Amino acid sequence: MQDGILLDVKDVSKIFGGLMAVHRVSFQVPRGKIIAIIGPNGAGKTTLFNVIAGLFTPSSGEIWFKGHKISGMASHQIASAGIARTFQLIQLFTNMTVHENVMVGRHPRTRAGFLSTALRLPTAIAEEKQIRGKALEMLALVGLESRANDSPLSLPYGQQKILEIARALATEPELILLDEPAGGLSVHEIEGLARQILNIRDSGVTVLLVEHRMELVMGIADWVIVLNYGEKMAEGPPSQIQNDERVIAAYLGDEHD
Repeated sequence: MQDGILLDVKDVSKIFGGLMAVHRVSFQVPRGKIIAIIGPNGAGKTTLFNVIAGLFTPSSGEIWFKGHKISGMASHQIASAGIARTFQLIQLFTNMTVHENVMVGRHPRTRAGFLSTALRLPTAIAEEKQIRGKALEMLALVGLESRANDSPLSLPYGQQKILEIARALATEPELILLDEPAGGLSVHEIEGLARQILNIRDSGVTVLLVEHRMELVMGIADWVIVLNYGEKMAEGPPSQIQNDERVIAAYLGDEHD
């Protein structure tokens, strides 16, 4: 592994039946950066995320994380290794509080067994206290600590998205995959989301995001990767991507103007 490279995707392809959803995509994610993957609908972005996170096994190619091959590992093993993700559609536990939703994210880091938890042994009590404290830290990081005891349904849509990110952060990832975090948000909410993602990066978590909202991507990304029909069309800094005629023709279009 090259110094500073956290994630290394090498010639990854994913085929569903006869459909090539992702074709020989390669890229690297350096530590401490925000890397964005963009492209039109059907370009293979979410499929690629699912392969990285272990929900799908690549048809060919390899994925390396911190110098270790993770392609082919189960999703819970990849989460334990230090990769967390969110999804396009909000998936919160509505019968739990905001605080409890984030506590659920600590599951990959828990050690107490069923018996010690059921019997309320000292080790289980101590771990629960630690889980509660860490969940509050994550809520503070994203600015939701004042809503800890509220129902997630009482939060505005944008804050529900932020809550999902806080729950993913509770796993203590080194890399977080954000799948269209700005979907359905207003311009004002996107501005708040941008600040939160920058805060996450500054806290030491590397960010890889799939996103359609170019005002977010171009405002915070250090590097942009463009997919089209499952293949990598281009990559580079945001200023270069904005002025790439192939990208403009395939995707940016009027948004560039």
